[in-house]
Amino acid sequence: MTMNKYKLIIMTDDKQVVLERILQVTRYRGFLINGMNAQVNTGNNVATIELMVSSDRPISLLIDQINKLVDIKSVAVDNSASQLCSA
Repeated sequence: MTMNKYKLIIMTDDKQVVLERILQVTRYRGFLINGMNAQVNTGNNVATIELMVSSDRPISLLIDQINKLVDIKSVAVDNSASQLCSA
């Protein structure tokens, strides 16, 4: 079985509950979390979350659901990190 790996760049308002919601949606949509990095710009209260995920499902399913969450500013896929791997 092959799984696609993706790196999402998510810009959000700096609120603690946002990260919990993102992780919950990721799990519900059937994506595995392979890594995460989060940083906050305290000057404008915007958090940047880099989320590395893998799944055999289309990444658009996850992006659409994350975009529906409150406090999400943008979601983008870092295509340089997308690749196929053997699971």
